[in-house]
Amino acid sequence: MTNRPKILVVDKDEKILSAFGDYLRKKNYLMTGVNSVKTGLKAIRKQRFNLLITDVRVNSEFGAGFISQAKKIHVNLPVIAITSFPDKITESDLKMHGADYLFIKPLELNKLDKAINICLKSNYKTF
Repeated sequence: MTNRPKILVVDKDEKILSAFGDYLRKKNYLMTGVNSVKTGLKAIRKQRFNLLITDVRVNSEFGAGFISQAKKIHVNLPVIAITSFPDKITESDLKMHGADYLFIKPLELNKLDKAINICLKSNYKTF
């Protein structure tokens, strides 16, 4: 067993997943990266994560529905949503589905760090 926070990242872009993997490993987090909503939901059902970071649009699926489904599985799972299309969705729209934050790509790492820390403090337990 490990006591490092577990973060699930869902994005269709393998380069984004790789960049998140490098970034989160440097922060001493464990990351699982998947490129589809279906695989993301399987991962959430299979193991407990301390945080979900997801693109708002994964393949052709809209992230708000994915966030709602993830929250049904783990009610207290903090969610950070990211998007390249800020004109398509607002943070308040996503909060109605259970997201805690919405960030616009390219990401501002200092703001992302702060949000990750807040989310993990609210949901980090060793198990």
